[in-house]
Amino acid sequence: MSDDTMFSVYGRMTALPGRRDDLITLLLNGFRAGGPTSGLLTYTINTAPDDPDTIWLTQLWIDKPAHDATTRSEPVAAITRQLPPLLARQPEGFYGNTIHAEGHTPE
Repeated sequence: MSDDTMFSVYGRMTALPGRRDDLITLLLNGFRAGGPTSGLLTYTINTAPDDPDTIWLTQLWIDKPAHDATTRSEPVAAITRQLPPLLARQPEGFYGNTIHAEGHTPE
């Protein structure tokens, strides 16, 4: 696949009991730290209806290089370093190349 394929990230994070809202706030700060020109097209934070401490994340990027550059930038890395004290376990992440999103099919 070419480098211009949209890149997707799916993740699950489990906060320490009672710290889910703190985790969500920190993730929103991380999103803002990436800046408006980061190449991030869509970012959602979702709560799990059956688990008050778990959140699910989805991200859609213009491509993998945009994801890599943003997540390795110092403003985002500074936020990322603040995550471990809020987490009950290691985050789980899954990656993919997007085939279809909101009426757009990558070439």
